[in-house]
Amino acid sequence: MFLHTKRLILRNFAEEDIDVFVVYRNEPEVAKFQSWNIPYTRAQAEKYTASIKDMHAPKQGDWLQIAIVLKDFNELIGDIGCFVKPEDARQATIGFTLASKYWRMGYASEAVLCWLGYLFDDLDMHRVTADCDVENTASFRLLEKIGFRREAHFVEGYPVHGGYASEYHYGLLQREWRAMTGRGNAC
Repeated sequence: MFLHTKRLILRNFAEEDIDVFVVYRNEPEVAKFQSWNIPYTRAQAEKYTASIKDMHAPKQGDWLQIAIVLKDFNELIGDIGCFVKPEDARQATIGFTLASKYWRMGYASEAVLCWLGYLFDDLDMHRVTADCDVENTASFRLLEKIGFRREAHFVEGYPVHGGYASEYHYGLLQREWRAMTGRGNAC
């Protein structure tokens, strides 16, 4: 797996990514809206990255998570992935995480747009969905800015960190993506 934008490379995780991966997964402000608990150990990171490092394309019924790397410095700054629905190989859910020191620099938008280009144009996905905590303003604004439609608001429907969170659910169709971009792949 290797995609690139002007500033980023989206690629499989490598052994040298594990230390940085552990650091940002343990940032309270990063983990706040995610499904993992902290402390997130090196052993967890090694096990997780080993399970996905050789996946070269999304597989139906599995998550594929890949590294987001700064092109100029070969520095891991986050990850992005998708889950292809088991019942429909042309529908996927995406998720993304960035280390907090890279927030508000446009990297998340750049990575998500590239990932959508890959999913819609290269893999011919019909529909891509995303969900996020209603308090995660940066994520839902990003999704709306790039064309996702808010389709649902589930109140206290997602168990996380010993409680329940409310979520927004978003959707984007391939034809909407193509009408918005007026071109093919965004990478």
